[in-house]
Amino acid sequence: MVSSEDTSLGKHEERSGSNGRVAEATPRSIGRRALFTQGLVLGASVVGLHLLDGRLPVAEAAVAPRIPCWEEREIARWEMSERAIGTTRLQTCALGTDGRIYHTIRYPGGSWQPAFGNVNAQESNGGTLRFTDIDCGGALDSLHVTAVTRDGTIWHTIRLANGSWQPFFGNVNNQESNGKMLRFSDVSCAGTTSSKLHVAALTSMGTIWHTIRMANGSWQPTFGNVNNQESNGRLLHFTDVDCATVGENLHVCAINRNGTIWHTIRFANGSWQSSFGNVNNQESNGRLLRFTSVGCAAIDRNLHVTATDEKGVLWHTIRFANGSWQSSFGNVNNQQSNGGSLRFSDVDCANVAGDLQVGAVGLNKALWHTIRFANGSWQGATGNVNAQESNGGTLNFTSVGTAGTV
Repeated sequence: MVSSEDTSLGKHEERSGSNGRVAEATPRSIGRRALFTQGLVLGASVVGLHLLDGRLPVAEAAVAPRIPCWEEREIARWEMSERAIGTTRLQTCALGTDGRIYHTIRYPGGSWQPAFGNVNAQESNGGTLRFTDIDCGGALDSLHVTAVTRDGTIWHTIRLANGSWQPFFGNVNNQESNGKMLRFSDVSCAGTTSSKLHVAALTSMGTIWHTIRMANGSWQPTFGNVNNQESNGRLLHFTDVDCATVGENLHVCAINRNGTIWHTIRFANGSWQSSFGNVNNQESNGRLLRFTSVGCAAIDRNLHVTATDEKGVLWHTIRFANGSWQSSFGNVNNQQSNGGSLRFSDVDCANVAGDLQVGAVGLNKALWHTIRFANGSWQGATGNVNAQESNGGTLNFTSVGTAGTV
């Protein structure tokens, strides 16, 4: 059954398996900043602030088709009207080999929360749920977590600003009129400037579906088939997906079955880019690389994309605000003093205070972390997050999601 992507908003409250309702946290008021120097960026599931200088990197910028006038107006409206919010913390969710979700925080000074927290233990129905994939997205000072169970159902919970968790996982499929017919294998999520949560997920057939959790806690009434919105969508089947927001625009990156990264955009007006774009074709070394995992995040209206290749090496590229792409994928392992000995199976990234923070799962099933700073340089070595946590020695991970929050 094919549903329309742009259906009217529903009034469904997110519920658990019974009739429980989720109590919504009211986002705190955040003051406007000087509009000519600051802009709001919310991506990879993250809300971020960074100074805008309006310049592209000289060595990496390429000529691209002009952005449509209506989109320029949307960008200008976003820059001039949205709240200026600065992220300071990296929140990380990792999926254990036991199927449970674990959470930790990297604080502004670089220290980590002393132990991984068991998210399932915070949820009244967490004892019965085991997951196969996760992602998380920041919304102001709250963290949204989406996860897929072994039966292909998407579930959702929230970590509120005070550190407490929503009392139970909510069944997202039950909020969608076509949810009972769909089973998912991979999920991603990202917040917007208006406190909506976009969810993009893959079915076992490799099709991307999309829904929205509104700021008031209701959900869009049906999952929308993204492949059906793209002229080349029927030809593509995907194995991994991630998404990030720039203002109210949603960028989606996905890997198809031959290991190529593809990209599309859902614009603020609800329309989609007319076709998936082949990212590998934009990169001089793209024909040589095949990928298995992808993560993306927005900084200064630029979309940063991280991906692991078939050999477990981590790569990075950028889609600039004018629509052009960095000229080649950069080898992140080569920027790290210990990169030669590390190989990864899953990756995600987030905007934290204008820096790109990257979380990745190693082939040793430990969680690793590095940073691309605003000036383009990288942290000297990839850090072992498990080694920072008192219970890290007992935990092994298969999937990671990262987000920045205030």
